[in-house]
Amino acid sequence: MQKTNEEALLAALRDFFLAANADALVTAYAALQAVAPEPAPAVDDWLPVEFAFNRLFVGPRTLLAPPYASVYLDPEPQLMGRITLQIRQLYQLLDLRVPWENVIPDDHLSFELDLCRQLSVARRTVVSPELEAIYMYLIAHMRRWVPQFVVRVRAARAVPPALGFVVEQLGRWLDTASLGVDSFPQLEWTGVIG
Repeated sequence: MQKTNEEALLAALRDFFLAANADALVTAYAALQAVAPEPAPAVDDWLPVEFAFNRLFVGPRTLLAPPYASVYLDPEPQLMGRITLQIRQLYQLLDLRVPWENVIPDDHLSFELDLCRQLSVARRTVVSPELEAIYMYLIAHMRRWVPQFVVRVRAARAVPPALGFVVEQLGRWLDTASLGVDSFPQLEWTGVIG
């Protein structure tokens, strides 16, 4: 089965936000360049990009733009809170697990992007109102926090153009994926399966 442009975009974004070093950033950025609708800024030196990436998303200091839904959606911004556990239960509902369970919180942006990618593949191959509902729920969930994340990245000082480009692609994808979400019946997630 051939990847769609959306699936390739989601995979590149996933890999970028989960990058562990400059080499992984370079590889993910190249994949994003291949599918982005406009040219990406050239990067001559990845060291400032890696430094800004760590300052924004990894640490060791306080993160300027934490890539975790719970930071934006839980009443008390914290990791591994109620939102994280709800997302974990959503994965369980689909018989999925994050690869770094109990190491990186389940509501990390990369894991949510990967779930969107997997649901996109499934929706192309199987006609299922349930899959459609889960996809729409996930997109609605991401609409509640990803725009705040994007605002934090844009508000940070000294963000290299490459990082701005990646965040712009994330925002554009979410805007496109959100088309039709408002007309879809809203699901109330209790956070409990069974």
